Amino acid sequence: MRVAIFSEVYWPMVSGVSLVIQRLADTLEARGHTVRVFTPEYERPASQPDVPHVHRVPSRPLFLYPDVQWGFPDWPQLREQFAAFRPDLVHVATEFAMGSAGVRLAREYGVPVIASAHTDYERYAARYHLDWLMPAGWGYLRWFYGHAVRVLCPSRRYERHLQLRGVRHTGLWSRGVDSGLFTPARRSEAVRAEFGLAPGQPMVLYVGRLAAEKNLLLLLEAWRMLGARADTPRLVLVGHGPLEAQLRAEAPPQVILAGQRRGDALAAVYASADVYVMPSSTETFGNVLLEAMASGLPSVAARAGGPLDFAVHGDNAWLVAPDDAEAFTAGMTRLLDDAALRQHLAIGARATAVERSWDTIFDGVLAEYRRAIDLGAVDVAA
Repeated sequence: MRVAIFSEVYWPMVSGVSLVIQRLADTLEARGHTVRVFTPEYERPASQPDVPHVHRVPSRPLFLYPDVQWGFPDWPQLREQFAAFRPDLVHVATEFAMGSAGVRLAREYGVPVIASAHTDYERYAARYHLDWLMPAGWGYLRWFYGHAVRVLCPSRRYERHLQLRGVRHTGLWSRGVDSGLFTPARRSEAVRAEFGLAPGQPMVLYVGRLAAEKNLLLLLEAWRMLGARADTPRLVLVGHGPLEAQLRAEAPPQVILAGQRRGDALAAVYASADVYVMPSSTETFGNVLLEAMASGLPSVAARAGGPLDFAVHGDNAWLVAPDDAEAFTAGMTRLLDDAALRQHLAIGARATAVERSWDTIFDGVLAEYRRAIDLGAVDVAA
């Protein structure tokens, strides 16, 4: 089949959404399908050519989140590219400029649409003091999703969230993990030494966007509350984002901002840690928590959102009250103090991760695509 994907985020931009859409496109091509990704222009490393299956549109940084580019399509050119590609299906992966362009073209050419929901806009709005936008925002989202045959959700928790707000034609597109890449076998004393850690000194790790919605200021508060300990743990933050400058200014000496890592380098950092922390309560799935689990890490995570589809307190993770620095401090203390509990959670975490195959998950996505093509385009009144 021929699939046109419309997304505000794609390589080289790094985020959970971007990475899963990249994996989707690569998997479709590996299975013999043809893909075209319509996405904004991002600055690319000078030495790296663009991905062949991408069509870029002019863009500007999003005013609230400058790491994300907002697309401004050249409509005659975009329409020409779309018509020449002749897709069997349009997949809209973001709901704004590029997603609405995908919906518009799908309607013009009578092509069925699959939408995927990735972001908990209510919780994001609260983090950026924009709660007042959500009544109008939900009106728009219901209209947007109404063009799709199905709206695919990353977790049962978020699927229920959409259904309660009037989006009921939903399905599940969960997430997997490469448990060959993310594995305890990649633990490296050289990586630990890079962060100034002596043998046996605990390394606590966060991986992800350095952004307000990830609750990183709460994590710093919880880390300060941890206080001085005889084992002198260090907190390593891997990633980048709009909060990076503030974190560098406010982080105590035991906190290391390690920048962005990818592929084998990222897998080695995961495996070299002793405890993983995920303070975010806005996750619709929590890809990084699953990567940490695959790496054999015991985790302290907020008891909220999509991770509750696979994280079980006391079995494969240690879950604490969301948005509560004291609860997070208590969770970190418990894991740092209890080696037996860490080992128990690590075993459960790895067992959980190895059961989540990307191949099986993409089988489900392809089944949704075929169903949408069989049903045809949704008839939506103008």
